[in-house]
Amino acid sequence: MVAQGPDSAKDVYSHFDFNNKYLPGLLKKGFKKGRTDVRMACIQFALSFLVAGDNALLAQVLELKGFIPDILRSEIKEDRVSTVNLLLSTLRTKVVHNKNISKTQKVRFFTAEVLLHIASLYRWNGITDVSPEDLKVAQGSEEVGKAMVRELVHSFLMDLCCSLKHGITFCDPSLGTSGKGGNVVLLHFLLGLRPATEDQVVADLLVNILKVCPDLLNRYFKETHYSFVPRVTSAWMDNVRLLKKICEAQPDISKSCKTSEFIPLPRLLSVAMVTTAARSCWWSVTTPPTRTPWWSPTPNWTRHKHPS
Repeated sequence: MVAQGPDSAKDVYSHFDFNNKYLPGLLKKGFKKGRTDVRMACIQFALSFLVAGDNALLAQVLELKGFIPDILRSEIKEDRVSTVNLLLSTLRTKVVHNKNISKTQKVRFFTAEVLLHIASLYRWNGITDVSPEDLKVAQGSEEVGKAMVRELVHSFLMDLCCSLKHGITFCDPSLGTSGKGGNVVLLHFLLGLRPATEDQVVADLLVNILKVCPDLLNRYFKETHYSFVPRVTSAWMDNVRLLKKICEAQPDISKSCKTSEFIPLPRLLSVAMVTTAARSCWWSVTTPPTRTPWWSPTPNWTRHKHPS
């Protein structure tokens, strides 16, 4: 009924109780073989507002707390490939690429929590119900569905998190040195993301977000759980390899050096150093002996007394 057009969608929207306590429970009704399940029907109902509604209605639907986000919070990793494709393609077309939806509206909808639920699709384990025509995976392989969904979610998140034109990324000329909030949603998303050292696709997403949002570099390295203190362990080597990728993705010449605007030298240096040497990271990579001032009368590594 919603899909009949904008007027019909508005009429249903004005009479439907989106706060009904039984609504979230319907999304947990699983797949029934041979017929459309209740969860799929609920997803189609929710997405029909985005497809059939005009921009004014679409904005209202996005403001509903728990309506579409509840779909992402519940069992999305077990959904069929076709369902994941329908969900992500509709959100991309009707929300992410919609010029009439402001970046602020997108940020309010795609919270860090919602982004983490979408990113959980990197570990999808649902039902493969479509043909992998364009993927270089052997037909009948158990990995077909996982590869398809990983490609779908990666493409979606790259568009949403790394595009200054369509996504939720804000440009910060000060690269985080001004002390303003900046891309807080993306920062919280990255901090809650599955360890990028364990998944190369997740690492690619992390590297590209920090490339587009260098203002997050210092805050990310300061708050991340990764340890860069030198240790003879495989985990430390993995962390350093990830760090190398992040650094290599940064521009050789800071954008602050290319601006025509006059910037006082101290501020210019602090901005330029953000992409040159992230303090929170490099300080821990250098070993304690090299950090001890050469003029120190009692260096840290010789302060202990020898037994008499």
